[in-house]
Amino acid sequence: MADTDQKTLDPTPKKLEDARQRGEVPHAPEMRHAAMFAAALAGVLLLGAHAAERLAALASGLWAGAGDAALTGGGAQRFARTLLAGVLLAIGPLLALTILGAVAGLLLQGVPAISASRLALKWDRLSPLAGAKRLLGKQAWVEFGKTLAKFAVVLAVAGGIAWPALKGLDHMVGADAGTVGRMSTAIVTDMLRTVALLVAALALADLVYQRRIWWARLRMSHEEVRDEHKQSEGDPQIKARIRAIGMARARRRMMSAVPEASVVITNPTHYAVALRYDHGAMRAPIVVAKGADRIALKIRELAGEHKVPIVESPPLARALYASVEIDQPIKVEHYAAVAEIISYVLKLTRLA
Repeated sequence: MADTDQKTLDPTPKKLEDARQRGEVPHAPEMRHAAMFAAALAGVLLLGAHAAERLAALASGLWAGAGDAALTGGGAQRFARTLLAGVLLAIGPLLALTILGAVAGLLLQGVPAISASRLALKWDRLSPLAGAKRLLGKQAWVEFGKTLAKFAVVLAVAGGIAWPALKGLDHMVGADAGTVGRMSTAIVTDMLRTVALLVAALALADLVYQRRIWWARLRMSHEEVRDEHKQSEGDPQIKARIRAIGMARARRRMMSAVPEASVVITNPTHYAVALRYDHGAMRAPIVVAKGADRIALKIRELAGEHKVPIVESPPLARALYASVEIDQPIKVEHYAAVAEIISYVLKLTRLA
């Protein structure tokens, strides 16, 4: 395969920014799961005992009043409301912390990029064939394998921790709500601590993997880099053509000013500088044209055709050519030399 077809170059900053604007950013779902487990663990450590006590008290109260409960229409509704309210009050803070953990896991990977292009309707997404390719593609199988392996490992670890604790469940029979809460919190904490560490390791590996495939997907070929450079900086050939056209126009304007010059100072062959001076209207002579070699020859020819005086002064010609731009007055250090030449020209004109 040709080198221009191989994507061996790292993506440019523009390519990365374009991908971010399209919403194509590396995203590791396991980071969100790890943050959720970490938040759940913190919630259990802080509020687990209290939640377990409330649940135990709720269960005890419902059991104690079971003989007096009447499961009629109104009684069933009151029972459901009491049960739901008690459960939400007990585990609501834990659920809120877990949700905050999921949001934090998303933000830890960078500010989410919202792209209008991803929200736009694309008919190819509705294609059954395209959907089958996404479901049965390599990436889909990798994600399925990761999910299955993670579920199996987490289930095995959680079961290994919970199984020995099941033998002590008989001690909860007849215990008060505080004892039940403390024992339940200890079991759940051990499980969550181990699972959180395991999921954190999986999340780190998943983050590295997702960034690698994202970076590989954005890699560029030499041709793509050149095309991007042309788009951002402009085609070099077009820029050169525009520059050449501009120089040609400036040269024509410059040549059109030579017939109106007061004098042309030459090297005598390599440089030519045309000056115009209007006594009383100008503070200093102005360079209306200048050139070297072929352009200098053209300036001398035009000056000869229009009877503009030509004076040979190699040092002054070189100095004016190097230090003064077109349509700019000469510098102060050249006043004396130029004034001498203009006086000489005016004297010749009067004699003529």
